[in-house]
Amino acid sequence: TEAALGTKIDVPTLDGTVTLTVPPSSSSGQRLRIRARGIVKAGGTRGDQYVEIKIVLPPEMDEESRDLLRRFAERNPFNPRASLGWQL
Repeated sequence: TEAALGTKIDVPTLDGTVTLTVPPSSSSGQRLRIRARGIVKAGGTRGDQYVEIKIVLPPEMDEESRDLLRRFAERNPFNPRASLGWQL
């Protein structure tokens, strides 16, 4: 739900924890940038830190939750493989 609806998460950086906004409809593998929180470059300026989104599903779901997801899929048709350039 956090990836679908968006959320705020605490992320460790070299200088401590920052709060990062994860936008709605985020996908696994998407990278978010935290400006000037990375390592110091040769010129003395700070680089950016990147955070990669990893979506983790609950290990178990009850039947009511699965039914909710089925109804969501019916109302919101989407092919997650459409960008792969091939169809099964």
